[in-house]
Amino acid sequence: MLKFFCPKCGKICEDAIRPVSCACGSPLKSSLHWTSFDVDKDGVGMWRYAPLLPAIDTSISMGEGWTPLVAGRSENLFYKLEYISPTGSFKDRGAVIVIGEARSLGYEAVVQDSSGNAGAAVAAYAARGGIKATVVVPNDTPEMKKRQIEDYGANLVVVKGGRSNAAAIAMEMAGSMFYASHVWNPLFLEGTRTVAFEIWEQLGGKAPDAVIVPAGNGTMLLGVFKGFKELLQRNRIKRLPKIIAVQAANFAPLFEIWNNSPAAGDFQTTVAEGISVKEPPRMKEMIDAVRVSRGEVVVVSDGAILAEQERLAREEGLLVEPTAAVAPAAERMLRKSGAITDRETVVVPLTGNGLKKPPSKRTKKQAPPEEERPLFSEYRKKVKE
Repeated sequence: MLKFFCPKCGKICEDAIRPVSCACGSPLKSSLHWTSFDVDKDGVGMWRYAPLLPAIDTSISMGEGWTPLVAGRSENLFYKLEYISPTGSFKDRGAVIVIGEARSLGYEAVVQDSSGNAGAAVAAYAARGGIKATVVVPNDTPEMKKRQIEDYGANLVVVKGGRSNAAAIAMEMAGSMFYASHVWNPLFLEGTRTVAFEIWEQLGGKAPDAVIVPAGNGTMLLGVFKGFKELLQRNRIKRLPKIIAVQAANFAPLFEIWNNSPAAGDFQTTVAEGISVKEPPRMKEMIDAVRVSRGEVVVVSDGAILAEQERLAREEGLLVEPTAAVAPAAERMLRKSGAITDRETVVVPLTGNGLKKPPSKRTKKQAPPEEERPLFSEYRKKVKE
């Protein structure tokens, strides 16, 4: 049975159509009762866990979930390839459930605010469900992500002022539309928690020692924590994996609160715009998840992010966007410092496809024309003749 409640004041929400937030201003949370880990071997994607998911019309599904877990070059390192999801990011896991709910409630239009990936996911599933989508994005959203959202037929609204302003405008528009928020709607996390179930199953029924995730609004962080916590509560695992949250050094509100040093002014821009969230609504939940799992919050520089994006493509064959390179960049940093050892099993979800924001094209080094090379010299002789 699915229940909705406020983690701050404890109020239980029993209405079919929930408010965006509790009256006290806190985002709502959800809990879904299950006892037996029943896996439907015939289920496609994350729907192998259908008995553990909210009941929705799965006709809008595109096979999201059950992404590969592949070994990295380091010992006991695994990458979870979320970037090969239908719309190119892990956000499909939550979007299919949120749009499924909107459809079951009879909504004909939804609105969403996003830095790109969640907006694309909502736009795609809305298109499949015959629902009109409006997606509000900040003006620094990559052009490829804007194009992707529009290609799904959504109404794209580009605003100034960053993610916070986009969220405020979308919330105002939600008066006449269903607010398909990947941040405020707790059902989104019911979908992203399946990442934990898959990691557990793909590792042979055990939890890794650590999961390293990028953290903006905390959708992946909280989903992974929720999934592993449920497995722990039902004695499927003996301990929670450490959840290591990673932010860009230029934009790190979670890191600063974790270290009790709130920023004095505005944050700088970063190549990892997908996690540039100044005041995530679920900040307390994010802090609690890291603390309970005995994890850590770390930062990496933009230079390290771009270098890792290129390394993943050239050495591992994994093409991801800069935001998705944040966590693997931190993994390399932590391994180099000894904070992570080869004995520990570490999983790094790669959250977004590199075609959305490819690595910068490097200038090819050209040899000077006067350089004596056999083929070049022979060619010049033929031309003179």
